[in-house]
Formats: sequence, C-alpha cells, structure tokens
Amino acid sequence: MKIGFIGSGDICRFHIDALINNGFQIEAIGTRNNSLRCKELAQKFKISDKYCIKGWEEVLTKKVDAYCVCVEIAKTPEILLSVLKMGKPVFVEKPIAFHLNEISRIVRHPHANRIFVGYNRRYYKTINVLKNKCKESISGGTIFVNIPDPIEGIKQFLSNGCHMVDSLRYIAGEFKIKDKLVRFSKNNDISSISALCKNKKWDILFNAHSLIPSNFSITVNIDDIVYELKPLEKLSVYEGMQIIEPNSLEPLRRYIPKIKSSIIENSQFKPGFNLMYKSFFEFVSNNQNNRVCDIKDAQETLKMCWDLIGNENKYKINF
Repeated sequence: MKIGFIGSGDICRFHIDALINNGFQIEAIGTRNNSLRCKELAQKFKISDKYCIKGWEEVLTKKVDAYCVCVEIAKTPEILLSVLKMGKPVFVEKPIAFHLNEISRIVRHPHANRIFVGYNRRYYKTINVLKNKCKESISGGTIFVNIPDPIEGIKQFLSNGCHMVDSLRYIAGEFKIKDKLVRFSKNNDISSISALCKNKKWDILFNAHSLIPSNFSITVNIDDIVYELKPLEKLSVYEGMQIIEPNSLEPLRRYIPKIKSSIIENSQFKPGFNLMYKSFFEFVSNNQNNRVCDIKDAQETLKMCWDLIGNENKYKINF
C-alpha cells in the first residue's frame, strides 16, 4: 500500500513508524520546498530516494494509494483541500484547523468522505473501556475533566486541549454548556475555562487551567465506583476506601481510595497510533467506513472548543 507523506515535524516519526508497521510503504515524502528537516526525516527512515525536494506539491505528482497530512495546523486546510482533489483517502492530523470557517470549507468538499482524522486517543484501550462503562450505565453520574496545560492561551487550547474535548465527546456523547467562566492572563490571553456541561446522563464539570502543577485527567463517578484516566494512558478503577493508621512519618489517619484494577496503554508505539493506522489501512484497502473520527466529528470538536472559549469573532486571532 503506497502512501504520500506530507510533513516533517517532531511527531512525524511516530506516524511513519506506525504506518510502516501496518503495511504502508512511503512512496513520496515532502513538505516545504528544499526542506532540510524533511530531507533528514527521509534519511532517518532510509527513504531518501522518496524525498520530494519541491515540497508537498511534488508529492501529489506521485502514484500512491493514499495520503498522510501532518503539517502545522495553520497550513493544514490549504494543503488538505489540494490533496482532496486527488480523490484518494487522506489521513490528517487533528484538529485540522483553528477556525470554524476553514473546517466548514473542508466539510463541503465533494471528497470529504475520504478523510480519516487522527484523534489517536479514541484508539486507547483505556478510553474505550471507560466509554463502554459509560454506555452500560443506566443512571449516569458525574464526570470531572481537568486540563492543566503547561502553556496558556487560545491557540494552545485549540491545538492541545482539543484532545480532551474530543475524548470527552467520545466517552460521554454530545453535551451542552450550561454555564461557564473564562479568565484572562495579564497579556489578555485565556488562562482558564471553568464550565458546567450536561447531557441526558452526565453532569460534567470542566476545568481548563494553564500553568498549574497537575495532570490531565477524566474522572467518572458511576454508582459507588470511580473510574479515573490520569493521565489518559492509565485507567484506574477505585471501589471502597482503605484506612491507613497514623505512623511516625504521617501522624494523621488517612483514608485512601482502594484500587480495584488498572489498565496501562501499550507503549511500543505512540499510544493509539498502531491501532489508528491499522484502521486506516482497512479504510484505504476496503473502502470501509470504519473511521471512529471523520471530518464532521472533527468539526464538532472544534465547535465545542470555541463554544467553551467564547464567540470566535470576539477574538482578533491571526494564526
């Protein structure tokens, strides 16, 4: 299965590792004209003869079965629209675009159904186990979401926080914002978002606060059991409490949640990537609609990100 690869950033080596492991052959690789970084990436994977010195447009001249687009977010819409003209299946890194009008253009493209979106966390075993538990629950419960990004600002929330928003949508289903509070930093960029969200089964407490010493997490309370993704690559299940009596080191009695079981994501490849590209291979070879995230899913995730931030037109953002 021959693929044209467009990109050269740090994450690209993880994509290429998983592509090759799942039966893809890199037939062409390029990004900007005369990109030294892309040339070095091609050398690393011993595909220097596939390097396209004239950039991503040269990649489109090669005979391939599919494309993979992993470039900076601001450049993705323009390049993706050109790739779609080729009529081939396309894998594209999330979130595809920063702006809603850009992703709307892509959704309207006649070949939009050939897009496979790379929200890799949807392929985590940890997340799928929790998703099934939420689906099985009759009464629902409460979900706590924590996004302590080490970098503040709208751009970072859209590019990195989108993973958490998408994972929440995937686990709990669509939800609506009932109330929210957005705070700003000294440089007038967003520093935190607190929101109360809800759907028919779940009350969702959402907290995105940059620069705090904490971990990304999703915690779900179902009846008397707590399911905690912290980080998303580890699912811990708690039931009951363990009492630890005072000792010389800790003079206070402590009540600790009792762990029932745990699952840790496989780390041979970047988490989620191997299963994601296995699914993409099947999508390309059988033309099966087996995607767990298509372009409309990505559009809904971006829309929810902006709903949490506020009216996109309110912020004069140019990135």
